[in-house]
Amino acid sequence: MGSWKGTRALKPLKKESSWDYFQRVYGTVTWIVDNAMDRGLPTFPCGNVTGGGWSCLEIADDVYDIDGLVEATENKDLENLFVFHGGWHVGRSFAFDQRTTSPTGEHAVISFDEGIQDLPKKTPAGRIQPFGLWLHKHVTRLIDIAEENLREGL
Repeated sequence: MGSWKGTRALKPLKKESSWDYFQRVYGTVTWIVDNAMDRGLPTFPCGNVTGGGWSCLEIADDVYDIDGLVEATENKDLENLFVFHGGWHVGRSFAFDQRTTSPTGEHAVISFDEGIQDLPKKTPAGRIQPFGLWLHKHVTRLIDIAEENLREGL
C-alpha cells in the first residue's frame, strides 16, 4: 500500500472524505496474487498490461483514462465517473459516481467497465457509504476467497 510515500496512518482531516484520506496517506494499493490462490478471485493484468502480474485489487487515482472513453463514445454522461479500480473488465472494476455527494464528501461506488452505456440511477446523498467501508468489505471478500483457495491447496 503506497509504502513509498513514507506516510504513517494519520487522523483524518476535518471534513476529509475517506477517499481523500486514502489518497493522502497511502496513495495506491495493488494486490498481486499467485495462481495457487486466484481461483474465483476477480483478477486482471496490473495496469491492463501483460507481464505486470495478475492483480485482484488495484486502486489509484490514475488507473483509467475516462476522458478517452468519453471522446471515443461521445457519451458526455461518463464524465461524471471517476474510475479508481481497474476499468477494463466487467464486474471487476469500480468508479465513483460524482453526480451526488454525501454531506461528508463521499461519492457512491458503482461497477464500471468500458462497455458502460448508461449510468445507474443516482444514489441519494444520505445513502452513500464511505469509500473506506466499501474498501473494507471488498478486501474482506477477496481475503475470504484467497484463504479458502489456500486451505484447499494444502
